[in-house]
Amino acid sequence: MPKTCRPALRDLIDVVRPARPVASVYMGSSPSRPWRSRWVRLADQLRSDGAGDEVVGPIGAALHRAHAADPSAGTLVAFAGSEVPPRVFHAPGLRHLDLAWFSSPAHVLPLLAWVQERPPCVVVAVGRDAAELSTAGAGRMSLHYRGHDWREGVRSAAAAVAETLVREDVRVLVVAGEDEVVAALWAALPAPVRRDTTVRWAGTDLSPSRVEDEVRAAARTWTACVLEDFHDRGRVHRLGVEGVDDTLRALADGRVDELFVGQPEDVTATAWYGLAPTDVAPGRSAGSRHRCGLLADVAVRAALLSGTRVHVVNAGTRQTPEDGIGALCRVPLTLVRP
Repeated sequence: MPKTCRPALRDLIDVVRPARPVASVYMGSSPSRPWRSRWVRLADQLRSDGAGDEVVGPIGAALHRAHAADPSAGTLVAFAGSEVPPRVFHAPGLRHLDLAWFSSPAHVLPLLAWVQERPPCVVVAVGRDAAELSTAGAGRMSLHYRGHDWREGVRSAAAAVAETLVREDVRVLVVAGEDEVVAALWAALPAPVRRDTTVRWAGTDLSPSRVEDEVRAAARTWTACVLEDFHDRGRVHRLGVEGVDDTLRALADGRVDELFVGQPEDVTATAWYGLAPTDVAPGRSAGSRHRCGLLADVAVRAALLSGTRVHVVNAGTRQTPEDGIGALCRVPLTLVRP
């Protein structure tokens, strides 16, 4: 029985890997309409796209179980196909209409944007006599120390925080506590950790909603920085590409270091792809066994399967690449012979 969970990047890689069509279903939070009538409409859409009962039945059953387990769970996203067992993901806060596709590659862009906006974090409540750390992967840890020597205790807490950030490969730190204590914690972190970590101070409020707000703010800052980097390195220093043809060519050549895809995507733009991650092209080659898919889905699949970082950006911003797609490319190395 498929479990409902929050998605991670590795889950999306598994979903986009097959070249055969996959059912992609997004069921938003819509309490005004009965669940069954919403699903019937989506099932009809899958069937009109060519999905058979061997796909529609299992994905519908998985969604029904997830909804029955928690009717107030918010948006549910599900995938299923001949090579993808039914997978249901819980994506609270993802604002999406009820939509379904039976297409290849799987349509993961909205879910990828949701994951991008919610990077993993370490949460720390630090005081003059104790500190408590929590992460999604490592659970909770409590440290107690003597109040009269709180600075030494905070240094011990900083060592634990640094070890957790590195071990869990986390770049966001949300901290609550007095200004002086938080400043002492930050100063005690090793310089490499401070360099690679975005810290958000939450005052004294570590409620789930406040932590999520701080994490999303950190993610928005990262996105703004990478767009500035795309303009600087990609456009000014000509280390990037933008537009459909040039970006797909760079993906096919294995030159892409970071891919940028605009959202909402252009649902009329398509591209062709094969089994290999970088087997992509703007048009079909004569005699090839390429499949046609949405441009954004094809580009995201190529990037994820080749280990390339993907940034989903607002298609309406000034820095967004031409045609809603672009990339920063690797600098070619020149062999210098002695």
